[in-house]
Amino acid sequence: MSINKEESKKTRRYTTAQIVQLVDYMSNHSELASSRFSCPISNDKLDRQWEALAKILEKHGPKKTVAQWKIVWRDLKCKVRGRLAEVNKLNSAPGKEKSAPPLTELELKVRAIITTVNDIGEPSTCERGLKMTLSEEEPPIDMDISFPLPTKFELIQNEVGENLDPQAGPSLPLEQGYNPPSLQAKNMSESLGNSFSSSSRKSKKHKVVEEWESTVKIFTEIQKDHKSSNKEIANAITRLASAQEELLGQQMSVAFALETAVAAHLESNKLQAEANRLQAESNRVQQAHNNKITELLTEFLLDRQVAIFILFIKLCMKSRLAFSSRVRSVMSNLLGMHRLFHERLAMREDRSDE
Repeated sequence: MSINKEESKKTRRYTTAQIVQLVDYMSNHSELASSRFSCPISNDKLDRQWEALAKILEKHGPKKTVAQWKIVWRDLKCKVRGRLAEVNKLNSAPGKEKSAPPLTELELKVRAIITTVNDIGEPSTCERGLKMTLSEEEPPIDMDISFPLPTKFELIQNEVGENLDPQAGPSLPLEQGYNPPSLQAKNMSESLGNSFSSSSRKSKKHKVVEEWESTVKIFTEIQKDHKSSNKEIANAITRLASAQEELLGQQMSVAFALETAVAAHLESNKLQAEANRLQAESNRVQQAHNNKITELLTEFLLDRQVAIFILFIKLCMKSRLAFSSRVRSVMSNLLGMHRLFHERLAMREDRSDE
Protein backbone atom coordinates (compact mmCIF):
# COMPACT_ATOMS: atom_id res chain seq x y z
CA MET A 1 0.00 0.00 0.00
CA SER A 2 2.76 2.43 0.90
CA ILE A 3 4.52 1.69 -2.39
CA ASN A 4 1.41 2.58 -4.39
CA LYS A 5 0.96 5.81 -2.40
CA GLU A 6 4.56 6.83 -3.10
CA GLU A 7 4.13 6.11 -6.80
CA SER A 8 0.89 8.08 -6.98
CA LYS A 9 2.64 11.21 -5.73
CA LYS A 10 4.84 11.28 -8.80
CA THR A 11 3.84 13.05 -11.99
CA ARG A 12 2.46 10.67 -14.63
CA ARG A 13 3.60 11.52 -18.13
CA TYR A 14 2.05 10.25 -21.33
CA THR A 15 1.26 11.39 -24.86
CA THR A 16 -1.96 12.22 -26.70
CA ALA A 17 -1.64 9.12 -28.86
CA GLN A 18 -1.27 6.92 -25.79
CA ILE A 19 -4.47 8.30 -24.21
CA VAL A 20 -6.40 7.78 -27.45
CA GLN A 21 -5.09 4.22 -27.81
CA LEU A 22 -5.92 3.50 -24.15
CA VAL A 23 -9.52 4.66 -24.50
CA ASP A 24 -10.01 2.80 -27.80
CA TYR A 25 -8.62 -0.40 -26.32
CA MET A 26 -10.89 -0.13 -23.28
CA SER A 27 -13.87 0.43 -25.57
CA ASN A 28 -13.23 -2.98 -27.15
CA HIS A 29 -12.37 -4.79 -23.88
CA SER A 30 -15.07 -4.09 -21.31
CA GLU A 31 -13.80 -6.78 -18.90
CA LEU A 32 -10.42 -5.05 -18.80
CA ALA A 33 -12.04 -1.64 -18.31
CA SER A 34 -14.02 -2.88 -15.30
CA SER A 35 -11.35 -5.22 -13.80
CA ARG A 36 -14.07 -6.62 -11.55
CA PHE A 37 -13.37 -10.37 -11.84
CA SER A 38 -11.73 -11.97 -8.80
CA CYS A 39 -11.17 -15.61 -9.75
CA PRO A 40 -7.49 -16.59 -10.37
CA ILE A 41 -8.05 -17.60 -14.00
CA SER A 42 -9.71 -14.28 -14.86
CA ASN A 43 -6.98 -12.37 -13.04
CA ASP A 44 -4.31 -14.10 -15.12
CA LYS A 45 -6.23 -13.26 -18.28
CA LEU A 46 -6.55 -9.61 -17.24
CA ASP A 47 -2.84 -9.45 -16.45
CA ARG A 48 -2.02 -10.72 -19.93
CA GLN A 49 -4.36 -8.16 -21.50
CA TRP A 50 -2.75 -5.36 -19.48
CA GLU A 51 0.70 -6.48 -20.62
CA ALA A 52 -0.46 -6.53 -24.25
CA LEU A 53 -1.97 -3.04 -23.81
CA ALA A 54 1.27 -1.74 -22.25
CA LYS A 55 3.25 -2.98 -25.27
CA ILE A 56 0.82 -1.24 -27.64
CA LEU A 57 1.01 2.04 -25.70
CA GLU A 58 4.79 1.84 -25.55
CA LYS A 59 4.89 2.31 -29.33
CA HIS A 60 3.18 5.72 -29.04
CA GLY A 61 5.10 7.37 -26.21
CA PRO A 62 7.02 6.91 -22.95
CA LYS A 63 7.29 3.44 -21.48
CA LYS A 64 5.33 2.60 -18.34
CA THR A 65 4.70 -0.48 -16.28
CA VAL A 66 1.33 -2.23 -16.09
CA ALA A 67 0.76 -0.83 -12.59
CA GLN A 68 1.39 2.71 -13.84
CA TRP A 69 -1.05 2.32 -16.75
CA LYS A 70 -3.68 1.00 -14.35
CA ILE A 71 -3.26 4.18 -12.30
CA VAL A 72 -3.59 6.32 -15.46
CA TRP A 73 -6.82 4.56 -16.44
CA ARG A 74 -8.23 4.80 -12.93
CA ASP A 75 -7.43 8.53 -12.71
CA LEU A 76 -8.92 9.17 -16.15
CA LYS A 77 -12.20 7.56 -15.03
CA CYS A 78 -12.16 9.67 -11.87
CA LYS A 79 -11.72 12.84 -13.90
CA VAL A 80 -14.66 11.93 -16.11
CA ARG A 81 -16.83 11.22 -13.06
CA GLY A 82 -15.92 14.64 -11.72
CA ARG A 83 -16.88 16.27 -15.01
CA LEU A 84 -20.20 14.42 -15.01
CA ALA A 85 -20.91 15.62 -11.48
CA GLU A 86 -20.02 19.17 -12.49
CA VAL A 87 -22.28 19.07 -15.55
CA ASN A 88 -25.17 17.58 -13.56
CA LYS A 89 -24.78 20.17 -10.84
CA LEU A 90 -24.77 23.15 -13.20
CA ASN A 91 -27.55 21.80 -15.38
CA SER A 92 -29.79 21.08 -12.40
CA ALA A 93 -29.20 24.44 -10.70
CA PRO A 94 -32.26 26.78 -10.54
CA GLY A 95 -32.24 29.33 -13.30
CA LYS A 96 -29.20 27.86 -15.00
CA GLU A 97 -27.25 31.03 -14.68
CA LYS A 98 -24.05 29.25 -15.63
CA SER A 99 -23.93 26.35 -18.07
CA ALA A 100 -21.23 23.67 -17.89
CA PRO A 101 -18.93 23.18 -20.90
CA PRO A 102 -19.92 20.17 -22.96
CA LEU A 103 -18.05 16.92 -22.65
CA THR A 104 -15.25 16.33 -25.17
CA GLU A 105 -15.17 13.38 -27.54
CA LEU A 106 -12.62 11.58 -25.38
CA GLU A 107 -14.70 12.19 -22.23
CA LEU A 108 -17.82 10.90 -23.96
CA LYS A 109 -15.98 7.68 -24.87
CA VAL A 110 -14.82 7.21 -21.28
CA ARG A 111 -18.36 7.89 -20.02
CA ALA A 112 -19.73 5.29 -22.41
CA ILE A 113 -17.15 2.74 -21.20
CA ILE A 114 -17.80 3.21 -17.50
CA THR A 115 -21.56 3.32 -18.07
CA THR A 116 -21.47 0.09 -20.10
CA VAL A 117 -19.46 -1.82 -17.47
CA ASN A 118 -21.50 -0.26 -14.62
CA ASP A 119 -18.34 1.03 -13.00
CA ILE A 120 -19.38 4.59 -12.09
CA GLY A 121 -18.23 5.26 -8.53
CA GLU A 122 -18.00 8.19 -6.21
CA PRO A 123 -15.33 10.76 -7.09
CA SER A 124 -13.90 10.43 -3.59
CA THR A 125 -12.20 7.16 -4.61
CA CYS A 126 -9.84 9.06 -6.90
CA GLU A 127 -6.42 9.97 -5.69
CA ARG A 128 -6.49 13.67 -4.98
CA GLY A 129 -3.57 15.83 -5.89
CA LEU A 130 -2.19 13.50 -8.60
CA LYS A 131 -0.83 15.48 -11.51
CA MET A 132 -1.58 14.13 -14.97
CA THR A 133 0.60 15.94 -17.49
CA LEU A 134 1.55 15.15 -21.03
CA SER A 135 5.04 14.25 -22.16
CA GLU A 136 7.20 17.04 -23.46
CA GLU A 137 7.74 15.05 -26.64
CA GLU A 138 4.21 15.78 -27.99
CA PRO A 139 1.88 18.82 -27.74
CA PRO A 140 -0.95 18.73 -25.21
CA ILE A 141 -4.28 17.17 -26.06
CA ASP A 142 -6.73 19.55 -27.69
CA MET A 143 -9.45 18.59 -25.22
CA ASP A 144 -9.15 19.61 -21.60
CA ILE A 145 -8.79 16.51 -19.40
CA SER A 146 -7.26 18.42 -16.47
CA PHE A 147 -10.64 19.56 -15.13
CA PRO A 148 -10.94 20.21 -11.36
CA LEU A 149 -11.90 17.56 -8.88
CA PRO A 150 -15.41 17.58 -7.29
CA THR A 151 -16.17 20.27 -4.76
CA LYS A 152 -16.72 19.72 -1.06
CA PHE A 153 -20.48 19.69 -1.56
CA GLU A 154 -20.28 16.98 -4.21
CA LEU A 155 -17.98 14.85 -2.09
CA ILE A 156 -20.32 15.07 0.90
CA GLN A 157 -23.30 14.21 -1.31
CA ASN A 158 -21.55 11.16 -2.77
CA GLU A 159 -20.30 9.93 0.61
CA VAL A 160 -23.82 10.25 2.04
CA GLY A 161 -25.26 8.44 -0.95
CA GLU A 162 -22.74 5.62 -0.61
CA ASN A 163 -23.59 5.04 3.04
CA LEU A 164 -27.33 4.95 2.37
CA ASP A 165 -29.19 1.66 1.95
CA PRO A 166 -30.96 1.43 -1.49
CA GLN A 167 -34.32 0.86 0.30
CA ALA A 168 -33.76 3.44 3.01
CA GLY A 169 -35.84 6.51 3.40
CA PRO A 170 -34.61 10.11 3.35
CA SER A 171 -30.92 10.90 3.24
CA LEU A 172 -28.90 11.70 6.33
CA PRO A 173 -28.48 15.36 7.35
CA LEU A 174 -25.45 17.23 6.07
CA GLU A 175 -22.86 19.08 8.15
CA GLN A 176 -24.09 21.78 10.47
CA GLY A 177 -23.77 25.27 9.17
CA TYR A 178 -23.89 24.14 5.54
CA ASN A 179 -26.70 25.42 3.32
CA PRO A 180 -28.08 22.50 1.17
CA PRO A 181 -28.81 23.10 -2.54
CA SER A 182 -32.17 22.69 -4.19
CA LEU A 183 -34.27 19.59 -3.59
CA GLN A 184 -33.94 18.54 -7.21
CA ALA A 185 -30.09 18.41 -7.13
CA LYS A 186 -30.18 16.61 -3.78
CA ASN A 187 -32.56 13.92 -5.02
CA MET A 188 -30.49 13.43 -8.18
CA SER A 189 -27.21 12.97 -6.24
CA GLU A 190 -28.88 10.56 -3.79
CA SER A 191 -30.30 8.44 -6.55
CA LEU A 192 -26.93 8.35 -8.34
CA GLY A 193 -25.14 7.28 -5.14
CA ASN A 194 -27.76 4.62 -4.33
CA SER A 195 -27.65 3.18 -7.84
CA PHE A 196 -23.96 2.59 -7.96
CA SER A 197 -22.98 2.05 -4.30
CA SER A 198 -22.91 -1.72 -4.75
CA SER A 199 -20.59 -1.60 -7.80
CA SER A 200 -18.37 0.93 -6.00
CA ARG A 201 -17.93 -1.38 -3.04
CA LYS A 202 -17.05 -4.23 -5.40
CA SER A 203 -14.57 -2.00 -7.19
CA LYS A 204 -12.98 -1.01 -3.86
CA LYS A 205 -12.69 -4.65 -2.80
CA HIS A 206 -11.14 -5.55 -6.13
CA LYS A 207 -8.65 -2.68 -5.82
CA VAL A 208 -7.73 -3.82 -2.32
CA VAL A 209 -7.19 -7.37 -3.61
CA GLU A 210 -5.05 -6.09 -6.48
CA GLU A 211 -2.96 -3.96 -4.14
CA TRP A 212 -2.56 -6.89 -1.75
CA GLU A 213 -1.50 -9.25 -4.56
CA SER A 214 0.95 -6.63 -5.85
CA THR A 215 2.40 -6.20 -2.35
CA VAL A 216 2.75 -9.97 -1.92
CA LYS A 217 4.54 -10.24 -5.28
CA ILE A 218 6.91 -7.42 -4.36
CA PHE A 219 7.75 -8.97 -0.99
CA THR A 220 8.19 -12.39 -2.64
CA GLU A 221 10.68 -10.93 -5.12
CA ILE A 222 12.48 -9.12 -2.30
CA GLN A 223 12.68 -12.37 -0.34
CA LYS A 224 14.08 -14.21 -3.37
CA ASP A 225 16.68 -11.49 -3.91
CA HIS A 226 17.53 -11.61 -0.21
CA LYS A 227 18.02 -15.39 -0.30
CA SER A 228 20.14 -15.13 -3.45
CA SER A 229 22.26 -12.42 -1.84
CA ASN A 230 22.70 -14.53 1.29
CA LYS A 231 23.86 -17.49 -0.81
CA GLU A 232 26.36 -15.34 -2.67
CA ILE A 233 27.65 -13.88 0.60
CA ALA A 234 27.98 -17.38 2.10
CA ASN A 235 29.90 -18.61 -0.96
CA ALA A 236 32.17 -15.58 -0.81
CA ILE A 237 32.83 -16.15 2.90
CA THR A 238 33.63 -19.82 2.23
CA ARG A 239 36.07 -18.90 -0.55
CA LEU A 240 37.66 -16.27 1.66
CA ALA A 241 38.06 -18.76 4.53
CA SER A 242 39.69 -21.35 2.23
CA ALA A 243 42.02 -18.70 0.82
CA GLN A 244 42.96 -17.61 4.35
CA GLU A 245 43.67 -21.23 5.34
CA GLU A 246 45.84 -21.73 2.27
CA LEU A 247 47.71 -18.49 2.97
CA LEU A 248 48.21 -19.53 6.60
CA GLY A 249 49.66 -22.87 5.46
CA GLN A 250 52.05 -21.12 3.11
CA GLN A 251 53.11 -18.72 5.85
CA MET A 252 53.77 -21.64 8.22
CA SER A 253 55.85 -23.39 5.54
CA VAL A 254 57.90 -20.25 4.94
CA ALA A 255 58.41 -19.76 8.69
CA PHE A 256 59.58 -23.37 9.09
CA ALA A 257 61.98 -23.00 6.17
CA LEU A 258 63.38 -19.78 7.64
CA GLU A 259 63.80 -21.42 11.05
CA THR A 260 65.63 -24.36 9.48
CA ALA A 261 67.90 -22.03 7.49
CA VAL A 262 68.75 -19.99 10.61
CA ALA A 263 69.55 -23.14 12.59
CA ALA A 264 71.76 -24.44 9.77
CA HIS A 265 73.55 -21.09 9.54
CA LEU A 266 74.21 -21.08 13.31
CA GLU A 267 75.52 -24.63 13.16
CA SER A 268 77.77 -23.72 10.23
CA ASN A 269 79.17 -20.77 12.20
CA LYS A 270 79.89 -23.08 15.15
CA LEU A 271 81.70 -25.60 12.95
CA GLN A 272 83.69 -22.82 11.28
CA ALA A 273 84.75 -21.46 14.68
CA GLU A 274 85.78 -24.93 15.81
CA ALA A 275 87.79 -25.46 12.61
CA ASN A 276 89.54 -22.12 13.10
CA ARG A 277 90.38 -23.06 16.68
CA LEU A 278 91.79 -26.43 15.60
CA GLN A 279 93.84 -24.81 12.83
CA ALA A 280 95.30 -22.30 15.28
CA GLU A 281 96.16 -25.12 17.70
CA SER A 282 97.76 -27.09 14.91
CA ASN A 283 99.82 -24.10 13.85
CA ARG A 284 100.95 -23.52 17.44
CA VAL A 285 102.00 -27.17 17.87
CA GLN A 286 103.80 -27.16 14.52
CA GLN A 287 105.67 -23.99 15.44
CA ALA A 288 106.73 -25.42 18.79
CA HIS A 289 107.87 -28.63 17.09
CA ASN A 290 109.91 -26.69 14.55
CA ASN A 291 111.52 -24.60 17.27
CA LYS A 292 112.46 -27.74 19.20
CA ILE A 293 114.02 -29.32 16.12
CA THR A 294 115.99 -26.17 15.41
CA GLU A 295 117.30 -26.06 18.95
CA LEU A 296 118.34 -29.70 18.87
CA LEU A 297 120.02 -29.34 15.50
CA THR A 298 121.84 -26.21 16.59
CA GLU A 299 123.01 -27.93 19.73
CA PHE A 300 124.11 -30.97 17.76
CA LEU A 301 126.09 -28.91 15.29
CA LEU A 302 127.74 -26.90 18.00
CA ASP A 303 128.74 -30.05 19.83
CA ARG A 304 130.05 -31.53 16.56
CA GLN A 305 132.03 -28.44 15.70
CA VAL A 306 133.66 -28.42 19.16
CA ALA A 307 134.58 -32.08 18.83
CA ILE A 308 136.05 -31.54 15.35
CA PHE A 309 137.97 -28.54 16.53
CA ILE A 310 139.47 -30.51 19.43
CA LEU A 311 140.39 -33.35 17.07
CA PHE A 312 141.97 -30.83 14.77
CA ILE A 313 144.11 -29.43 17.55
CA LYS A 314 145.31 -32.86 18.48
CA LEU A 315 146.24 -33.73 14.97
CA CYS A 316 148.08 -30.49 14.56
CA MET A 317 150.11 -31.17 17.64
CA LYS A 318 151.18 -34.58 16.38
CA SER A 319 152.10 -33.45 12.93
CA ARG A 320 153.17 -29.89 12.57
CA LEU A 321 154.27 -30.40 9.00
CA ALA A 322 150.85 -31.11 7.70
CA PHE A 323 149.26 -28.38 9.75
CA SER A 324 148.54 -25.98 6.95
CA SER A 325 146.93 -28.50 4.60
CA ARG A 326 144.89 -30.08 7.35
CA VAL A 327 143.80 -26.72 8.59
CA ARG A 328 142.50 -25.86 5.15
CA SER A 329 140.67 -29.19 4.85
CA VAL A 330 139.08 -28.85 8.27
CA MET A 331 138.04 -25.30 7.62
CA SER A 332 136.43 -26.25 4.30
CA ASN A 333 134.55 -29.08 6.03
CA LEU A 334 133.37 -26.72 8.72
CA LEU A 335 132.21 -24.20 6.12
CA GLY A 336 130.31 -26.91 4.21
CA MET A 337 128.63 -28.17 7.35
CA HIS A 338 127.72 -24.63 8.32
CA ARG A 339 126.20 -23.94 4.88
CA LEU A 340 124.22 -27.22 4.96
CA PHE A 341 122.95 -26.40 8.43
CA HIS A 342 121.61 -22.99 7.35
CA GLU A 343 119.98 -24.45 4.19
CA ARG A 344 118.10 -27.07 6.19
CA LEU A 345 117.10 -24.48 8.77
CA ALA A 346 115.66 -22.24 6.00
CA MET A 347 113.68 -25.17 4.51
CA ARG A 348 112.10 -25.95 7.88
CA GLU A 349 111.09 -22.33 8.36
CA ASP A 350 109.42 -22.28 4.91
CA ARG A 351 107.43 -25.44 5.75
CA SER A 352 106.31 -24.01 9.05
CA ASP A 353 105.06 -20.84 7.31
CA GLU A 354 102.99 -22.89 4.86
